[in-house]
Amino acid sequence: MTRSPSNDGAAMPRTLPFKIGRLAPHSILFLALNLLYFMPLAALLIVEYSVGGTAAAAALDPETATRIAWVYVAGLLAFLCGSKLKLFHSEPPRQESRLSLFELNGTFRLLCYATIGIFFLSKVLLVPLGVYSQYAFETESMVGGIWSFSMFCSETLLLLSIVVLFSRERRNVKWFLFLSAINAVNLLHGTRIFFFAASFALGLYFYLRGALTFRRASLAALLLMATGYGVHVSRSNAEVGSETISVAGVISPVMYETVFSQLPLIGVVRDSHLWQWFGSPHKFFSDIFYFSAPRFLLPQKDTLLFLGQYSDLSPLGAFSGYAAGLLYFGVLFPVLYFVLGSVASWMLNRARDSSFWSVIYVYFTCDCLLRVMRDGYIIPAKILVNALVILSIAVLFAPVARHRAAGASAVAGSS
Repeated sequence: MTRSPSNDGAAMPRTLPFKIGRLAPHSILFLALNLLYFMPLAALLIVEYSVGGTAAAAALDPETATRIAWVYVAGLLAFLCGSKLKLFHSEPPRQESRLSLFELNGTFRLLCYATIGIFFLSKVLLVPLGVYSQYAFETESMVGGIWSFSMFCSETLLLLSIVVLFSRERRNVKWFLFLSAINAVNLLHGTRIFFFAASFALGLYFYLRGALTFRRASLAALLLMATGYGVHVSRSNAEVGSETISVAGVISPVMYETVFSQLPLIGVVRDSHLWQWFGSPHKFFSDIFYFSAPRFLLPQKDTLLFLGQYSDLSPLGAFSGYAAGLLYFGVLFPVLYFVLGSVASWMLNRARDSSFWSVIYVYFTCDCLLRVMRDGYIIPAKILVNALVILSIAVLFAPVARHRAAGASAVAGSS
């Protein structure tokens, strides 16, 4: 994945310039995520969508839907305001910005090969758990050391693929697709989050290059739906026929993903006795500490989580970020989204002159924000810290690799 010496004379630019409209890229994606997760809920009030028991599971009424709408509006506006007001930095507004592109080297290539090998090992270790024949939440295999190890390998591979995509490598898109195809093994046990995050990263890349038109975006969305439906049919052992291929069936993966992950929010909004007026903010920090602690130091950490006592609200996996916000912070949950928006804006500002922060910004925008919307806060907090550590190690060893290469060239030249 390193550039050949013959390409040095026509190297890729060091930055990726792009124009900023009224909304920054992270604001656009967060707005899209809010629409993606809220619109199917709103549609349940108009259309009786009974496939997979979706409407019955949600049991949504107009009053609850209205409260949920206000929660979405409050969180979204707080995020957009945080992005605009730039809490952690201030600079004159620019119509044009840029992302610094990563410089790949031999050390990074070795890191990719090692990650791929360990990734496949982690997937083999999952075989005895039966996750490839049933969904992981049905086998109760989404906890424990092996599952966590597998998810860590998948997140690392996703991070490395983003590094490749936003690099000076001429074949960056091909290498990204190659790494993403490997990471798509997660679809075999029903884990779609990495596939979606990679798709968002690729969409962001083409958007910044000005190559993402409405037509292409629509085709990409249809491809995602088709892929999701194909995985759903194959895992459900359903026979493909006239009843299987229908509009209701094709959109079923979207409905399952959005509605079922919002069940905790429906429960929390419907029963205000579940949370306090100002929440329990100290539990937010303790949950991050417990969840981020190595399992060998804290084997029973899952039982210590504050959100663990609300697991009955999420019988099918995932835990809405807005539901977690109400439980942790009560009516003050928009403050967290204001901070998130400002942090994203700060990362984008740093990305102008730092390829390190370019990668972290893209990773935060395409993966962490998706996780916040779908899974709450403790998972994105942990994976962001892991990304910072892994990328720091890669950057730390880059000068060593360059120094060795320069030394080898000098020796060859003197001989």
